[in-house]
Order: sequence, then structure tokens, then C-alpha cells
Amino acid sequence: MARPRQFDETEVIESLMKVFWEKGYEATSMQDLVAASGLLKGSLYGAFGDKHALYLAALKHYDRTRIQAGIDMLDGDGSPRQKIARLFDSVIESTKRGIFAGGCLLCNASLEMAAINRPVKNEVKTTIRRLKLAIMEALRAQVADEDRAASLAAFIVSAYFGVRVLAKGGAPAAMIGDTRDHCLQLLP
Repeated sequence: MARPRQFDETEVIESLMKVFWEKGYEATSMQDLVAASGLLKGSLYGAFGDKHALYLAALKHYDRTRIQAGIDMLDGDGSPRQKIARLFDSVIESTKRGIFAGGCLLCNASLEMAAINRPVKNEVKTTIRRLKLAIMEALRAQVADEDRAASLAAFIVSAYFGVRVLAKGGAPAAMIGDTRDHCLQLLP
């Protein structure tokens, strides 16, 4: 009979996610992951699998936590315009506080791994699709035409992830605010 785990799986995945977020997949060593998790290599492998499985777990955790926080903003009170503004405002606030130094893990994964690794590509696509559907739902109150809502949502998703990449590169908050304002101008 296997021994029960003596660690909080969510805390470990959060720690591993931060390492991948900061260093990327290729630059992250198993020693980095062992150090971040506080587990022995064998325990880490036994609980989660190899480095690739750990990376996929980190991406799923990012989706359930960071991306879900954005989706929750879209589900909140207010008009579609206010909901979309909140989504971009969260990036602006994070930029002002210096939180985007590592960028967006999903964007980083898109650039580094999605083109060469199908499971990563699928995870990225799934997360982007979830955010797009949440934006479409937020737009429903103002945009009755499904095709128009889908088109607007796709544009907003592109702009949103674009500003997250720009924030990593040090783009000023004002530039992100301008992008938000242009997106909002497209709403009826």
C-alpha cells in the first residue's frame, strides 16, 4: 500500500509553475524543480511524472488560477464594456506594480513550446478558447449576433494576450490603456 502524500499538491504545483514561468521550459532543470518543490526527485517524479508532465500540470494550474481570475472578472457585475475594461485594467495594475516581469506563462508557452509540442499546443488552445468563450458571454448583453460576438471576442483575446506580451517587454501602462480603449470603442 502506498504511503499518503505528505505535501500539499496545489502548493507544489504553484511553486513549479512559478519556476517554469520565470525560466521557461528549456531553461528549467529538474534540480530547479526539486528546489522549488522541496521534494526529492523521486517523490516529484512519483507524484507528477517527468518534466514534461510537470510543465503541463503547471499550465493547467495557470489556467485554473490566473486565467480563471480573468474569466471571473468577465462574469462579474457590470456592462460588457465594464467587464472588458476590468480585464485590461488588471494588466495595467500588474504592470504598474512590476508583476509582469516574467510575462504571461500562457504566452511564454505559446512562444517557446506550442509550435513544437502538441500537448502544450492543445493546452494553450484550450485555455485561449475558454477565455474567448467567457468574453463572448460577457458581450451577449450588447452583441446579439453570434458571429459578431465571436469576431469581437477573438479580437479582444488577441489584444489582451498582446498587451500581456508587451507588458513583459516593459511597455508602459498607458500603452495598455490605449489598447483597452480601442477595444472598448469597438463595442456597440
